[in-house]
Amino acid sequence: MDCSAQLGSRALFPTLDCRVYANHASVGPLPLPAIDAMHAVNAGQAQHGVAAIAGFHEQVDATRTVAGSLLGVPAKNIALVGNTSTAISCVAASIPWQAGDAIVCLRGEFPANTTPWQQAAREHGLRIVWLDADDFRTDDGLNRLADALTAHRVRLVAVSAVQFSTGLRMPVEAMTDIAHRHGAAVFVDAIQAVGATPFDASRIDYVATGGQKWLMGPPGTGLLYARDWSTLNPTMAGWLSHEDGLCFLWGDPGLMDYDRALQVGPAMVEGGTLNFSGIAGLTASMRLIASLGVPAVHAHANAWFDRLEPELLELGYRSERSADPTRRSTVMCVQPPAGLHAGRVAAHLFARGISVATPDARIRFSPSWPNALDEPAIVLDALRQTIDPPRPVK
Repeated sequence: MDCSAQLGSRALFPTLDCRVYANHASVGPLPLPAIDAMHAVNAGQAQHGVAAIAGFHEQVDATRTVAGSLLGVPAKNIALVGNTSTAISCVAASIPWQAGDAIVCLRGEFPANTTPWQQAAREHGLRIVWLDADDFRTDDGLNRLADALTAHRVRLVAVSAVQFSTGLRMPVEAMTDIAHRHGAAVFVDAIQAVGATPFDASRIDYVATGGQKWLMGPPGTGLLYARDWSTLNPTMAGWLSHEDGLCFLWGDPGLMDYDRALQVGPAMVEGGTLNFSGIAGLTASMRLIASLGVPAVHAHANAWFDRLEPELLELGYRSERSADPTRRSTVMCVQPPAGLHAGRVAAHLFARGISVATPDARIRFSPSWPNALDEPAIVLDALRQTIDPPRPVK
């Protein structure tokens, strides 16, 4: 069968039962090539047992290569981890902090990109400097970031590439320039961007993402990039973090050395047996996205929004999509008219075969490359049937 990806086509998702699936910012559906790749790994283990594992390890190199091409960074600097939270926690636990260091965090972020930094602050006597993510709709946010970096001894700035509850595409490149001028590193939680919204990761110090959203891989897969792994202490090391860590398994005596040096690089956080089946599925899905190109995916989703947004406004919804095209992602969040509860609207849509999410009292639309451009008409027709808001009691 033809396993190529095509914008606006659901041919690779034959069992997806939603009429309109606009919920990739929550979990993306698995395309057929990902399912087939995962089945091949499971079948290989079923047939060959341990003999299959060496081949699985070799296939991980291909995963790093396609991930590096999507991020625009060296493949050798990418670690395979279980999820975004694990990636962030690994970095937060491994930076050689000094008491009095500060971390810039943003109000409005998903807690995955705040909780590990707060925990690090408690453990190491650090200070959290809070800014508002919404200020970055304009250059006011950049100015406030510069002020914070001037006023405090900031060691790291933590930011999401795209805000989960508004869809705001953050100016991570400009933030990185400002942070580096002040001697601070930048950590980007890119789970709402990688695979759908372009950004330049080449100068960012740390980037993490999970595989289950825009990359349309299975849960339990994720990526962590470090521009310079030597900036981290190996606090998360495992048995495969050692140099030549497998040598004692091949029958020679005297090689069981607990003091063998640790590797500097992705092995610092991988440390043990990987989720080979999940990684195979993630790799297959990333290849589909690479064949389309992330800019094309981004443009397609925004063409979808262009058909939806004007009619939403006429229905009384308030869009939080940025007026600045450079601050637009593949997420569009709207607030419902007065008297309508976001959860009720989402349930109404779901009953009509339309999947959306409701973070922080918004209705979130997050289409990707399989979504057809005639779908907004279906969404709008369903919204026009939404239960009328309650009238005030006289």
